[in-house]
Amino acid sequence: MTIFFVVALGGVLLVLQPFPILHDYPEWMYQGHIVWALFFDTDLFASYFELVPVPVPNAISQVAIALLNIFVTPVMAGKIWLAVYLMLALSVAIIGTRRHQLRGAKQVIFLITIAFGPGFFNGYINFQYGVLFFALFVITDSQRSIVRLVLFSLLIYFSHASVFAGFVIFVVLTELFGQRRIPAFFALLPTLILLLWYSTVKLISDTGFNVSVDSLKQWIQYKAYTLAKQGPFHNFIQPDGQSLLTDLHGIYLLGFVLNFIIVLLIGYWLLSLGYALLKRREILIHSDSRLAALIITAVVLLILYLLAGSNTFGVVNLGERFLITALMLLLLLTRMPRWQVAAWSVVCAASGVVTLVSLFVLSQTIDSYSVDRSADSKELSNFVGDIYSNSRHNYFNHRLFIYANLGQYLLNSDQFDEPPPIDHQSSIVRLRDDNKSHE
Repeated sequence: MTIFFVVALGGVLLVLQPFPILHDYPEWMYQGHIVWALFFDTDLFASYFELVPVPVPNAISQVAIALLNIFVTPVMAGKIWLAVYLMLALSVAIIGTRRHQLRGAKQVIFLITIAFGPGFFNGYINFQYGVLFFALFVITDSQRSIVRLVLFSLLIYFSHASVFAGFVIFVVLTELFGQRRIPAFFALLPTLILLLWYSTVKLISDTGFNVSVDSLKQWIQYKAYTLAKQGPFHNFIQPDGQSLLTDLHGIYLLGFVLNFIIVLLIGYWLLSLGYALLKRREILIHSDSRLAALIITAVVLLILYLLAGSNTFGVVNLGERFLITALMLLLLLTRMPRWQVAAWSVVCAASGVVTLVSLFVLSQTIDSYSVDRSADSKELSNFVGDIYSNSRHNYFNHRLFIYANLGQYLLNSDQFDEPPPIDHQSSIVRLRDDNKSHE
C-alpha cells in the first residue's frame, strides 16, 4: 500500500504535470533557479536579486535545486529534488517499520499524516525535509557518534528552524537524562553559532522578526483549524478559484467530518499517554532513557504551537510546524492502542486514494495552469481573497496554483521581459535594495 501510494503520487506530480503543483513549491524552484543564475547569468538576475549574506535556516531546497540547475533545466531540477523527497519519505517509513517504530498500520499514518500531510501539499518542502531528517535521526538513534550528530544538526538547521528547535531540545535532554553521554553541546555548537549569527543580523536589520497578534476569538479558531488540518483530507482549488469538489459537496462534507474525527483520535491519544504516565505504565516502543526527553520536548513543542500566531518571526503557520514535529516524535516513539491505529490508518488510507484521484483529475482536466495575478495586486493576501471569492468551500483548501506564474516562467522564461518578483522575502535570496519598487 505505502509503496504504491508513493509511486503513484510521484507519477502524478512528476510525470503528468508540467511542473509540480504544490502551493509554495514553484517559489522554491524559482528561488533555486535564481541562486544558480546569480552565479551563471548575472547580467539579468543580479540587477533584481541578491543572496542573503547570512546562514538562512530555510535554505536546503534552494541550494540543492540551484546545484541541479547546473546539469538540467529549472523544472527538471525541481522534479528531481521532489523525487528525492519521495524516496526519502519511503525510506524513513521502511526503516521505521524494520525497527518497529512504524510497525504495521502506523506506517500508513506516518506517510499520509506527516510525510504527505498538509505541509507537503502547501509546498513547505524545506520544513518537510527537516521533519524527515529528524525522523531518520530518531529511528537510527542507537548509532551514536559526534560526526552523525553534527551532520544531522546541519541538515535539520538548513531545512527549517522550527524543526531544529525541537531537535536541539530533544538531543540535549536525551544526553542529559541518558546514561551514555557524548558531548552533545559541542556537537551542536557549529549550528548554534550559525543560528546566533542569523538571529543577530535579523534583529539589527530593517526586517527584524515580525509577530502577529490575534484576538482571543481568532486564536481559538486558528488553533482549532490548525489541529483539524492534520487530518488527511485535502480540498484542492483549481486556477479559477473553484473547489475541485464544487459539484461533489457530499464528499467535501465527508472529508470535513473525517478530519475532525482525526482530531478526536489525536486528543484521545494524547490524554491516554498522559494517563499512562500518571499510572507509571510503559509508553515507549523501546525501553530506553528517552522518556523524559521525549515528554519534555513534546510538551515544549505543543506549548510553542499554542503561542505562535498566524505569522510569527516572519513565518506563516509557525505553530503548525511545531505541532507536526511533536506529532512525529510521539508517533515514532510511543505506543498507541491497536483500535486507534486501525481507525486512524483506515481513514488515512481512504483519504490517500481520494487524494491520488483528485490530483489525477486535476492533471487531466485543466488546460492551463496559469493564474491571473493582476499587476496592482501583488500582495498575496489580496490575491488569496480573490481566489476564495469563487470558492464554495473555505476550509482544508490547498491553492496549488497560486505560484503557477513562477512555474510558467521556469518553463518559458524567454517569453518574459524580466524575472518575476518573489514573495518569500525571508529566504535565501531577496530583492536588491535599489529594486524595492519591483515588489
